[in-house]
Amino acid sequence: MRSLFIVLVLAAAAMAQIRMSDSQIKKIGIKVDMVHLINSEPMGPFIGLFEYSDKGSKNYTLSSEATVVELMKQTGDRVKKGEAICKIASSELLASRYELIDMRNRLKLAQEYAQKDAGLYKDGVISQRESQKSTLEVMSLQAKVGEIQNRFIFAGADMAPKEGMIFTIRSHKNGILAHAPIKTGEKIDPFVPYLKIADASAFSAYIKIPPKMIGSIQKGAGVMDKLGVPVGEVSAISSSVDMMNNSATAVATITKANEEYRAGTSSEFFIASSTTEKWILLPRASVTKYKGKDICFVKTATGFVPQTVEIQKIYKEHIAVKPEDLALHAQVVTEGIINLKGILSGMGFE
Repeated sequence: MRSLFIVLVLAAAAMAQIRMSDSQIKKIGIKVDMVHLINSEPMGPFIGLFEYSDKGSKNYTLSSEATVVELMKQTGDRVKKGEAICKIASSELLASRYELIDMRNRLKLAQEYAQKDAGLYKDGVISQRESQKSTLEVMSLQAKVGEIQNRFIFAGADMAPKEGMIFTIRSHKNGILAHAPIKTGEKIDPFVPYLKIADASAFSAYIKIPPKMIGSIQKGAGVMDKLGVPVGEVSAISSSVDMMNNSATAVATITKANEEYRAGTSSEFFIASSTTEKWILLPRASVTKYKGKDICFVKTATGFVPQTVEIQKIYKEHIAVKPEDLALHAQVVTEGIINLKGILSGMGFE
């Protein structure tokens, strides 16, 4: 091991490139991580609550009370289009079912009369007004049939129950159940969504902002997680303050969802200020002192090169430096720095 470092030292003068093969890098336990570009002076940390985005989601509602009688899926489950989610008992849907059958029969009869009247008008037996009257009756009944069918669509229910007033609720799209009944016997309130199917990858974070700081946050501002990694941007900002917690709300669209994100859970976020200045964000473990200077080791095609950096701000998990210090997509050493410093000093270790 000692001879390895001697060779490396001879190949690298102070603050010069350190050449290493992949096997040598692995042997002495060096690990690297990416740097990130951020707007300078990110504000925070703020607490944000994850929810599935309403964009592209489907909500199910009823116009009268119903009861859950069976559950096939629960909140958090993935569903496919046409898959059964639960069964509900609804007297409203049963009445709508009978009404739909009646309206369809009336529509069929009205269409037959309209077709006959059209022929009679063509032959000059009846007036145009009488023929148009039959056509308008058909259009009226079609609108009524469509309105009743929409009741089933909004509820997510099959139109033909097999068990009296028991209706099967099915998914109208592929997605994830963001909200669903919890247990059988549960009451479904009128006009309150009882089911929500969302895009599994469409996350939003509702971030609480102190009133005095809301003016510094703009729509489109970058949003970072607690490690400083960019995860999305601000898509909306509330114009009022919640008197219960004395905070405003910034809605962030999450574009880089982490596997740890779950609807209903919370996390810490940083939000970029409105300044146009940029900083490079490094893992805190990647910056060290060498001969009185702040440096990091940047990965190259043949090894590593020490790079002096000018620290702008130190956070809990990362350090911000000026953008001219590092390339945007640079990789910096986070583990094994002590060995690289030893090489620079002409030693096998420090």
